[in-house]
Amino acid sequence: GWTRHTYYDASGDTSFYVDRQDGKGQDGAKKFFPLTLWRLCDGQYEWRRRHPPSGRTLYGLQELSRRPNSQVLLVEGEKTADAAAQLFPDYVVVTSSGGSKAAAKTDWGPLQGRDCVIWPDNDDPGERYALEVAELATKAGAQWVRIVAISEGISK
Repeated sequence: GWTRHTYYDASGDTSFYVDRQDGKGQDGAKKFFPLTLWRLCDGQYEWRRRHPPSGRTLYGLQELSRRPNSQVLLVEGEKTADAAAQLFPDYVVVTSSGGSKAAAKTDWGPLQGRDCVIWPDNDDPGERYALEVAELATKAGAQWVRIVAISEGISK
């Protein structure tokens, strides 16, 4: 099935969308389709299946603005962010768009002064993503950043 994840700016206006299709067919791979609004040379606007340029909005940014004193939980992926927001309502849950290899294309500035916990996926790309996000959040001025240690006993 299809799921649409809406990225909002700090004021709550739509920034862009990411559509997710869970795997069908032989490879069973999930597929992601960003949808962004582009201004054309003639001044008209058009929706395109392209990622926004660098400086992408955090998924969950509007909640950061609404809850300035809440700790932040950083996870990998919109589906995980939605689930974590239900499980950990005391946290503002955010993620970047574009997967584990695109973290640097996100604007992490809204984490300035925030207490952040990163919960990585239990795989090698998840570990690399967590380390990169920790560095990016620190450079953006996060007050403190911690990474949850995933137990070796958890199956991958």
